[in-house]
Amino acid sequence: MQFKVPQNVQIEDKILPFMTLRQLIICGIGGGFTYLIYLVLEFQPFAIWAPPVLVLGLLTVAIAFLKIQGIPFVQFLLLLLERYLNPTKRTWTKSADDVFPQKSTTAKSADADKNLPPVKKKYSAEEIARLTQVLDTSKKV
Repeated sequence: MQFKVPQNVQIEDKILPFMTLRQLIICGIGGGFTYLIYLVLEFQPFAIWAPPVLVLGLLTVAIAFLKIQGIPFVQFLLLLLERYLNPTKRTWTKSADDVFPQKSTTAKSADADKNLPPVKKKYSAEEIARLTQVLDTSKKV
């Protein structure tokens, strides 16, 4: 028996031709609060009730429909808040332990290696010229 496997499970189903159920609920709740503010302030002058109604209406539409670079508006606001609350300066502190310890076969050889100064080999001008020629021409020596 074969079963149909849904393909686009990340896409929300449209309730209306232009709205999903989530968007419809957000618009209903935001529109309800906007209308409530209007009813409370309706006998006031236009300059008193218009700004809160417009701000809440625009915020509702932004939350329901706006996406910034594919990120929903609410998630974008939360990421922006996290960006400003968390420090952006990174500091490095040297730890006491070695992050990548070297494995040694014996304890004596590890102690001997720690006490020796690093070996620096000095190259002559002829050796440097020869190495430069080999690197520039890609010829084998």
